[in-house]
Amino acid sequence: MKLGKKLCRTVKKSFSLVLALTIMLSVCAVSGTLLNVFAATSSGQKIYINLTKNKEWKDFSSVTYRFADDDGTVLDTGTVSKNSSGVFEATAPSGATKIELSSGVNFTLPKTTVAKDFRRIYLYNSNNTYNEAYAYSWVNEDDFNAEWPGVAMTKTSSDSDYYYVDVKSSHKNVIFSNKGETQTSDLGINDSYSADNALYDASKSQWTNPFIKTIDISGATGDTEFYLSTDGSFKESKYLSVQAPDKQSKATYKTVYVSNDDWKSLTKVYATFDYNDAYEGTVELTKDTKDTKVSGSVVFKGKIPAGALLRFHPNEHNLNGASSATSYPTDSGYDGSGYSDNTATYVKTARGEGWTKFSEIDNVNYGAVVENSFKDNPNIVGVDATYFDYWSDMEQANGYLQCQGNGNMYDYWYQFDNFNNYISKIALPHKSDWKYPLYFGNMYKGGEHYETFKTHAGGLTNINDYNDNYYYAVNNANGMAWGDGNYNQSLQGLMYNRLDSKGNLQVANGVKAPYFDAEALSTATYNDKRVANVYKSSFPFRATTDGDGVTTYEFTSKNATDNIYFTWDGLTPKKINYGAGETYGVHDDLGKFGGTENGYGVFPFNNTQNTSTGKGTNCNLNYGFGVRLDIDFRVPKGGKLADGADGKDVTFNFTGDDDLWVYIGEDPTGANAELALDLGGDHKEASGSINFNTMKATADDVFADYSSSSSSTKATVPKDEFWVKTGDYASFCLNVWQDTRVGKYNQDGYFVDPYETSDGFYKFKKADLGRNTEVNFCKWKNIGTGGTLKANLTLSDLYGKMWNGDGTEYTAEVWLHPTIRKPVTKTINNGVQLDPNKTYHMVVFYMERGEAESNFSVNFTMTPANNDLKVTKALDTGDVVSEISDDLKANEAFDYTIKENDNDTSGKSYKLTKSDESTSSETLLNSGFTLKDNYIADFDNSFKTGNHMTVDESTNSSKLKYTTNWELVNNRVGSTIKSGSTTNSEFKLVDDKDDSAYAQLQLNYTNKIMTAPLEISKDVVGEDGTTDYDTNQQFTFAIALDFDGNGSTYDYKTYPLEYKLKEKGASDYSNTVYRTSKDGSFTIKKGESIKLLNIPVGATYKITEKNVIGYVPYKVGDQNFNGTFVGTLAETGNALNFINKVNPTNIAISVNKTLDGQAYSGSKFGYTLTGLGSMDTTKLDTDGKTFIKTNSAATVSTNLKTPDKNGKVEFKNLKLVTAGVYRFKITEALAEGENASDYKMDTNTWLAEIELLENGEVTAPTYIKVSSSAIKDKTDAELAGYFNDPTSVKENEALFANETTHGSATVNKKNQTGGNVSDTEFAVMKVSDKDIFTADDINTIINDASMKTHMVSKTTDSNGQAVFDKLTIFKDGQGEFTKTNGKVVWNKSSDNYITGTSTSQTYCLFEYKPSEGYTPNYTLSYFTLPVEGKYDVTYDYVDGAITMPSASGDGMNGYVVLGLSVAGLAVTMFTGYAIYYGKVRKKRRAGRRK
Repeated sequence: MKLGKKLCRTVKKSFSLVLALTIMLSVCAVSGTLLNVFAATSSGQKIYINLTKNKEWKDFSSVTYRFADDDGTVLDTGTVSKNSSGVFEATAPSGATKIELSSGVNFTLPKTTVAKDFRRIYLYNSNNTYNEAYAYSWVNEDDFNAEWPGVAMTKTSSDSDYYYVDVKSSHKNVIFSNKGETQTSDLGINDSYSADNALYDASKSQWTNPFIKTIDISGATGDTEFYLSTDGSFKESKYLSVQAPDKQSKATYKTVYVSNDDWKSLTKVYATFDYNDAYEGTVELTKDTKDTKVSGSVVFKGKIPAGALLRFHPNEHNLNGASSATSYPTDSGYDGSGYSDNTATYVKTARGEGWTKFSEIDNVNYGAVVENSFKDNPNIVGVDATYFDYWSDMEQANGYLQCQGNGNMYDYWYQFDNFNNYISKIALPHKSDWKYPLYFGNMYKGGEHYETFKTHAGGLTNINDYNDNYYYAVNNANGMAWGDGNYNQSLQGLMYNRLDSKGNLQVANGVKAPYFDAEALSTATYNDKRVANVYKSSFPFRATTDGDGVTTYEFTSKNATDNIYFTWDGLTPKKINYGAGETYGVHDDLGKFGGTENGYGVFPFNNTQNTSTGKGTNCNLNYGFGVRLDIDFRVPKGGKLADGADGKDVTFNFTGDDDLWVYIGEDPTGANAELALDLGGDHKEASGSINFNTMKATADDVFADYSSSSSSTKATVPKDEFWVKTGDYASFCLNVWQDTRVGKYNQDGYFVDPYETSDGFYKFKKADLGRNTEVNFCKWKNIGTGGTLKANLTLSDLYGKMWNGDGTEYTAEVWLHPTIRKPVTKTINNGVQLDPNKTYHMVVFYMERGEAESNFSVNFTMTPANNDLKVTKALDTGDVVSEISDDLKANEAFDYTIKENDNDTSGKSYKLTKSDESTSSETLLNSGFTLKDNYIADFDNSFKTGNHMTVDESTNSSKLKYTTNWELVNNRVGSTIKSGSTTNSEFKLVDDKDDSAYAQLQLNYTNKIMTAPLEISKDVVGEDGTTDYDTNQQFTFAIALDFDGNGSTYDYKTYPLEYKLKEKGASDYSNTVYRTSKDGSFTIKKGESIKLLNIPVGATYKITEKNVIGYVPYKVGDQNFNGTFVGTLAETGNALNFINKVNPTNIAISVNKTLDGQAYSGSKFGYTLTGLGSMDTTKLDTDGKTFIKTNSAATVSTNLKTPDKNGKVEFKNLKLVTAGVYRFKITEALAEGENASDYKMDTNTWLAEIELLENGEVTAPTYIKVSSSAIKDKTDAELAGYFNDPTSVKENEALFANETTHGSATVNKKNQTGGNVSDTEFAVMKVSDKDIFTADDINTIINDASMKTHMVSKTTDSNGQAVFDKLTIFKDGQGEFTKTNGKVVWNKSSDNYITGTSTSQTYCLFEYKPSEGYTPNYTLSYFTLPVEGKYDVTYDYVDGAITMPSASGDGMNGYVVLGLSVAGLAVTMFTGYAIYYGKVRKKRRAGRRK
């Protein structure tokens, strides 16, 4: 049962696993791409490589490619040459995700490419430094490729000097070694050449360009081109160089139009792309010939790639006059293929540029674009003007420019019926919003002309109650005069208070005024006949400057002061002309309209016999026209012509007829401009002005406000008044006769005038009529001449009502309208003064429609804006590395001074556009401005056209050196005006092709950085500072650059500078160009030089040398050098020789010396310190993983003889130069001439190790004691085992412990029979010399308790023998007995062999106390060891006599016996006490432990 359950569980688990695998496989089957992270190429896919943008690769004529997959498996390989398009072409095999690209490689490439997430490092080992090349790579102590010495490198081929190894891309450092032996220092992997391949040249100790790069093509679809950028990375291009610019298969083309009237003389223009790509192509856009009637604008048509960053330009081979960089708009609403669609259109004008829809541009079928003839007149300033010539009925009937009248007065008055009906038809759908349409002609309704008036006006939309003067005044000035106003009043509110978003005049919000609707009028018809011609041209203003320097721009038709007229070629105007004086003046026809005499007027469509015969004379006066003036202008600060309260206000003034409206805004098209001056109406000479200081616009006399905001009320006649409807009466009045006091007499009666004529009625009130009860209605004050209209009307019936002049009741509803009849002032721009740094746009609409007169007088003191001066800056950084180039372009600033007519321009404004396309409004300070690379200072109408301009560039703000070139371009047509190579330029601010054109000048300053090389060489001298010192030491430098030297803009910064190397002994620099690391570091050896390339002249450089143990910075040329050198790069002569001086570190190795256990300071021995050669260690390098080798100390060998007083032998002033571990051995030998038998020598040798650290500190030596015999004949390398053996005892001190040879004296005591005599006591004492004591002297010693302590006594044993051993052979400085002045003394000091004075010690032996029953022997035995070469001597004493040597001193036995007896007793007592006391102490200590 248990087995069954277990089996069941197993089956369930297995089924679950199978089910899970099935689901996974099914998902993969459905969506196989989920298993492949990266896409791969398909067979036949073309890959193009573009190297033209990278200076290191661009000159290769052929390259080798290897297609591979992610793991590096090569799928295809080949070598390909550059094709005619300048790119390399290869066909990809299926499944490739990358290409390895190489050129100029001097070895066979490995079988595989480097795998994903790995980097391949090559080692050029030409000098065979590394017989077994290993590479140890790491990024930190936990991430390395293998335990030291790393991974064995692979030869690229059996006979190659190149090795390679693949390491993780994240590894930043590497050490190459000969399998852990000879090795490099820690090397940072130089990835500035390539992110995935690196090459180290061991023979040069330099990283160099491998010219191997990997391109990731996993995302490429279809034929694809990759380009190598300046920073060394590959980027995918949006184009293919092998395809024409207009046939790029990877691009989506969009149809575009370009509109620029300044290019009207050209048949084609160009678009160059792509400024975000290596590819550069130019396509043509041709002038539209599809339908020349569609637009009056100059339009070019072509196709451009969507998404391309491009510029439109008029010249094929340069960008003069080009547009700003732009791209096709992304809004889908711009898509279209023709004029019927909203095709994207790029509009470039003098005032701006940008994208719009075709339907938004000037879509006008101009009858002509008419040039002006006053462009060369310096006193005339032309502004843009659009002329509208409304066709008369006769023109529609008989053709354009036909005579306007035929002698019939009413035909002359009502010559625009058809045009009025055209207006009426447009007004009809908008009648609720457009309440007061404006109609043309002399619509006079007075007297007998009333019925004719009604015939012509009656059916027009919203002609309204023309019997109401309020309404009637809109189309005839008599309405104002009859409405208690005057002919010179204006009407306000007839037009909407803002232009629309396209700059069109509106009668109501959203309803264009048809009179100035150029687009509609250019093609509009009525009864299949044209209703107007529209011409695009100019309008002249005469410029006069007064004594205060104030320039006024004026045009006045009064007295024919200023005149304007077209000249014609048949029915086509060819020129617009200006003429001053009556010669050019056109008389009006005022006399035919009740005027006293004809005056001069503005009649642009008429000519005099002096100007043209093509249009006839005054009989052909054209009274139906409109003019739109577009004036760009600027206003000085505060709206004043000079600073301070005394400065005159800037004004605009108008006097004339008929309608005039002035709008002001910021948009150059007039879009959304605000109504400033409103002088509408069919008036005579109305007047008004705009004050730009007060920001007030004043209409001097306004009849009424017709705007929708003005309110009308239904009329109610007060009960004590009656009103009579106004009519064509000479002087409506009441005739009274009952109470004549209230009337005025006139010929045949008394008459009462209305107290007021308003709202279309003559108004009378009861209080003015006295006691009268009846009245007569009269049309003038004379009854007899037929003045009575209605007689005998009862006043009581009239009150409270309205009446007609014939006495019938007026029953129509009457609305009262607000009349003003006084000046009206309004605030414009919310009272905010105009910004002096901005250009504003004024649109003036003037219309002649009422006939009789056509007066036009305008003067203004704003500055017309008709020029634009751009000053641009380009910085050419030449061959400096891209990192420097980027910094210079971002920071280098150049100062400019701009003068106008040599005058200060401070306070003038300009728009600054920066390289990131951000803009700001700026003001000239001290006539100056500052530009950086790709900056533009745009002086849009900051100066006066025609003035003399000077621009001076100063590079003083930069420490660097530049050359300067400038070019002045006519941006309107793209031509070069002049150029120069100086810092100053001067020119006239005028279009060189057309003085009257909107001057669009661009002054392009280009500065090229001057560069120079910096040569650095290395030399090393000895400690004395002069002697040459040879070394193979590498010295590391770092160079940092500061481009202003004071840290205000820049600070010291490092760059990967390019350099060339001149090796030791070479005559010149190699052609190979290397790079410093990104930290600016490079290495150099003694005798080598490097030449740092392309450093900006004037740059401050700071060169820092890394500290190297054993060397100190000494000199740079003749200057002292402390490790940091700062200088400024000159144009030539930049050569620095860095000199290091050897600075060894003094160390000491010591050994202690003892002799007989005491510190020895004598000279009987010699000591040798010998340095050992390089050998392995177990010490870890700074990376924590690799083992370092010792530095060789083989040149060290020194001998010492005399230790110090403490017995220390110290080998001082050992000079170590290079940091590292050093090892030594220390040996000892007996000094020359010394008796070897006198000493027992130490049989060991000491090994010593010391380390000189990189920081200059020295570790304490460690010592290892080894048997001299064990290391005999071992090499230095073999000694490494003792150092590296972890079981070896490392000691802090070394010690040589020697002993002197000690002697002994043996006494044999015999009796006369030759038997052994025991218990005989003998004594030995040190004496200064032999044979100097007598028996008395001995007794003196024995009897002197103090002296006796310096004797040593021993008693013979049972064998009759006593042995005095451990006798020093040299005086030990402890003292000896001697005689001074005949007396025995103990001399406490004597020579001491420990301190170096090895004097032989003499001993005296004598019998001190005989045994019981024996006679003492009185012999004194003297000896000095060794005796006859022996250190052990024997003396035989016979009872009563000594055998040898003989003794002398008879008569001393009694003293000897006595002395010895006493001494023996003392010794016995002392010994007994000592034994007893010792036992007691042991017991006490034992007790304490318990």
